[in-house]
Amino acid sequence: MGLLWFLKKKKIKNASHDSNSLKKRSDIDESNESESDDFLNKKSKKNESGDLELEDTKTNKKQRFTPNRINKLAFNEVFVFGSNLEGHHNGGAAKIALEKFGAKYGQGIGIQGQSYAIPTMQGGVETIIPYVNDFIEYTKKHTDRYFLVTRIGCGIAGFSDEQIAPLFERAIPLSNVILPKSFFHIIKKNQTLRINKIKNYGQVRTLGDIVKALNNQNHYDNIDSLLNDFHNIIDKYKKRGTITSETIALIDYILNRNKEHLFTNNRFNIELFEKELDNQKDIYNDIEQIFKTRATAKLLSIIKYLNQKKRYKSSEQIINDLRKLLTQPHLLDDSFGYPLHFFEIGLTNSWNKIIENGKLDNTLLEKVIFQDHLKKVKELGLDKVIDMDYNNDWACYPNVYTPKEIGLGPVYLKQDNNTFIKSCGEGAGPNGIPNFYEENLLRYIDGC
Repeated sequence: MGLLWFLKKKKIKNASHDSNSLKKRSDIDESNESESDDFLNKKSKKNESGDLELEDTKTNKKQRFTPNRINKLAFNEVFVFGSNLEGHHNGGAAKIALEKFGAKYGQGIGIQGQSYAIPTMQGGVETIIPYVNDFIEYTKKHTDRYFLVTRIGCGIAGFSDEQIAPLFERAIPLSNVILPKSFFHIIKKNQTLRINKIKNYGQVRTLGDIVKALNNQNHYDNIDSLLNDFHNIIDKYKKRGTITSETIALIDYILNRNKEHLFTNNRFNIELFEKELDNQKDIYNDIEQIFKTRATAKLLSIIKYLNQKKRYKSSEQIINDLRKLLTQPHLLDDSFGYPLHFFEIGLTNSWNKIIENGKLDNTLLEKVIFQDHLKKVKELGLDKVIDMDYNNDWACYPNVYTPKEIGLGPVYLKQDNNTFIKSCGEGAGPNGIPNFYEENLLRYIDGC
């Protein structure tokens, strides 16, 4: 009796288990067609080998970075790989996409199965940008999917992470786009450097970026051709003026769009304003963008100085003051003067140090003209660097120190307390006086 009862109970339990198993499989089958909430709430995770696996969870939380190896995908994940325009998926991530994730041989662009192709083999980095932009727009329209971006272009195509990562900067805020760890950190580093760049984007840096942008276009093998093109750009820059009404219109737009956050408790949040300025910029080595960067940097400097005097409480006050200054265009333009003169001497005298295989090399230019001096100051201290690398033989201005190799460092002015400040190149001339330029602007502003 006891044995018969036990076997009967076990049969009922097994039948119940089989029924539940069938029910679960049925639920999954239905979810594959209807995308039910339970199945949508699955996410991927990395196992110990770095492969991608499916994990049950109640939230579809975004992964921080794309895994190094991807062998499996959840149903709502997409493998993003670099391709060629012909769609010949014969190697690298493209071959994985073809074999595992539905890529179609002969299709080199866009969505295909559980993969998305971005062409990277058709030329320079600039040829990849439109396809990355199309991809980002696609992800915005398909927020039900997660896009796992591989290190596109950094394999067979031969580009570096530093070249490709900035193309994906607009994807950082998107919760459904997962980037490689190297891309993410490069973008974040660039954003930090960019804010500092805007704050300190002076005349010499402007000149240096113009030369690098020209070299990207023309790949110079002699200094005379470079200086000829360089002078043409500088002449255009002087004619158009550093700051135009379009630049002020951009500032007006940013101020008014963010006025609820920028003006709280009757205080102008200048730090947040700097970040908003940065968000408007895509700084590439393009001449027009360099002009815009310089104008924005100059306006930012002016606004910060005026705010110390007036303590702005509204965007209207700021724009009104800027428009008053715009009626005095000579105050807002860069005449360059000594910075241009010294910079050209530095380029000419250092030509053999900044070429590689007979061509001007932008990395070497950056190192020789800018970074070597900064590195020395960081390692040895400014006083020692001035003692080693500078002269103070100006008869009229014994407190002015110029680099022994003109153009390979700023001019410094020694103050009464024996500290040094950078000069604009005029030594102890008017622009050698701290805030001389900004104080001169105050004459045109009410309430200063």
